[in-house]
Amino acid sequence: MASKQDQRYIQIAKACLKALNQAATNPADREKSIQDVYDAIDTAFNKQTAVLQRELQTANQALEQIRDNTVNLNDAQKIAADTVDSLTAIMPGKGLH
Repeated sequence: MASKQDQRYIQIAKACLKALNQAATNPADREKSIQDVYDAIDTAFNKQTAVLQRELQTANQALEQIRDNTVNLNDAQKIAADTVDSLTAIMPGKGLH
C-alpha cells in the first residue's frame, strides 16, 4: 500500500496528466508534455520534502536541547516559541508555496 505522501503525489500526477491528455492533440506533443509534467512534479515534490526534512531537524534539535536540561524554563519556552514560529510546513495559514 502506498504511503499518504505517495498517494498525494499520485493524485497530483493523475490530475496533471488528465489535463494534459485533454489538451494535447498531437501524440508526440502529448508524450513530451507528460514527461515535462512528471519532471515538474518531481522537482516540486523534492522541494517540499526538503522543507519538511529541514523543519523536522529544527524541531528535533530544539526538543533535544530542552530534553537535555541545559536550559531553564524561560529559555525552554523561548526555544519552543522560536521553533514553532520558524515552522512553515505544519502551521495552519503558512503554506509551502
